[in-house]
Amino acid sequence: MNIDYSKDLRILVVDDVQVHRFLMSSGIERINPFAHIEQASDLEGAIARLNEQHFDAVVCDWKMAGGDGNSLVKWMRSRANFRRVPFIMISGNAGNEDIIRAFMEFGVDAYVVKPFSAKDLYGKIIAALDKRKSA
Repeated sequence: MNIDYSKDLRILVVDDVQVHRFLMSSGIERINPFAHIEQASDLEGAIARLNEQHFDAVVCDWKMAGGDGNSLVKWMRSRANFRRVPFIMISGNAGNEDIIRAFMEFGVDAYVVKPFSAKDLYGKIIAALDKRKSA
């Protein structure tokens, strides 16, 4: 896979922990300074952001206070204008059952297990974008 580090991307980062949002956002921006990152701290904020503007991808923590990642991806997949937006799930759950469930039941495009590097996260975002474009 050839990763473009200069793509003009709009990415929504959703996590209830502020330092996690900061680390993901700054890591992506460090790798690709052309990326535009918006943040939300909960399900309600994420839905509001999604309704306000277009995003090329969503990166979301699985377990959060005020709604979880699976609720957000289900909401997105139930609406025609969000069905093709890549969804990258972040989780501390490394169990195969959780990963399979995320792909099969929730419709995520990529799954990243904590801890992870910004390069790994960005690679998953690009792979998910490429997968959606070729589908």
